[in-house]
Amino acid sequence: MNEKDVEEIITELMADHDQILRVQTFEAAGVLTTNNGLVIRTEDGSEFQITIIQSRT
Repeated sequence: MNEKDVEEIITELMADHDQILRVQTFEAAGVLTTNNGLVIRTEDGSEFQITIIQSRT
């Protein structure tokens, strides 16, 4: 399993939640970083960023 796999799993889990409007990868959301991660936008206008970094192989 790698960072992209974890990114996909979290995206699927978050997308099924009623209060989540959108889940995008950092790349798709235009976040200027080389890290993998997600931007999560909720119904109330809140936005969260989750950085995914593999710490062990």
